[in-house]
Amino acid sequence: MGEHAGIAVDEVKIRRVNTAALFTQGFLCAPNEGANPPSASDIDNAIASIRMPGHPDQRFHAVEVNKGTAIYFHPVMAPRHAVEIAHMIADAIAPLGFTGTITACADRPGPRPHTNRYAYCAAICSVDAALDNNETPLAFRSVKKNLDRWAVDSPAFKNIVDRITGWAAANATGPILAGIHFTMTQCEPHQVAGLLTRLCEDIGWADLLFPTANGDWYVKFTGEGWILAGTEIKKGKDDAGEAVMRLLADLAPLYDYAQMTRVLFGLVTAGSMMTQVAHPGRPDIPNPHDLVLSADHGFVRKSLPGIFAVQVLGPGHPDLQPADRWHVTPLDAGRKMVAVDNLSDWWAAPDQTPPEDLHLRREANKALLSKWA
Repeated sequence: MGEHAGIAVDEVKIRRVNTAALFTQGFLCAPNEGANPPSASDIDNAIASIRMPGHPDQRFHAVEVNKGTAIYFHPVMAPRHAVEIAHMIADAIAPLGFTGTITACADRPGPRPHTNRYAYCAAICSVDAALDNNETPLAFRSVKKNLDRWAVDSPAFKNIVDRITGWAAANATGPILAGIHFTMTQCEPHQVAGLLTRLCEDIGWADLLFPTANGDWYVKFTGEGWILAGTEIKKGKDDAGEAVMRLLADLAPLYDYAQMTRVLFGLVTAGSMMTQVAHPGRPDIPNPHDLVLSADHGFVRKSLPGIFAVQVLGPGHPDLQPADRWHVTPLDAGRKMVAVDNLSDWWAAPDQTPPEDLHLRREANKALLSKWA
């Protein structure tokens, strides 16, 4: 690896960002102002031969973003590996005439207080958009081979990405960020779908964040094949629970099951979305992060992961009983949104729900929860 005239490698930022991101790194090829940079396609071809020791099947791909070209890589086991990769990228694109900086993708939404905020979050499972990992639990799959967690070529995946990116474009009041958590970068609306697809294909997960008038929206495509979507509400702003329900209704033809919860401020994760805290007579219910569920998308076709205030059921799901305890809204493609009859009370104090009410709900879903009985 040599020095190249006109190309700088921001080693300090790359090390700092990689330390926060642990083992995933996003690189940004930011061209000098006024330069005529190579296309993302040309950069993609130039970096195709990059390999890391011990990871011969690792794939590198370039994607167009707002400030240049982004390249995401996983795994990165130490900051020095990230710097090595940056120099490899510089070596590969120098013959293309690139002049600028190789740095880290590290766009952030800015300071966000951890008080007086909460979020509505939805966990969505689209069986046709995610590969069924029933035979091989994710914990035992080889990371170095970049095995897909998403069927990115399926119509269901493409339609979900298009609708979610369209939702972002229509509602964003500021820059749209996409990437992987700490390694995100600004994207123009027409670039978001390509970045999400590339990340889901190469690495297996992706994050999207964009500000709206009432708070930040998050969308996460998880490594377990679930989509986590939610909006963080600022104090004094309109209650946005209905906005999440509208998104679920809009996506309804494309997925098999969804549930919605209200959580305290924090990152949208599988744990924050799905886990129900154990209380006497109320055991924990697994979430998409647990292997027993994440490794078996087919199970979702015929059952429900848990008991929640709002759920969207597909045509193959049993009806919740007793029927008079639920408010049912028909959706497209045979889906239906099922909500508890005291939704506002549930949001206000979910942990104070009367024990007898929880017992009735568990009895109503007893057959559906038999997998973990």
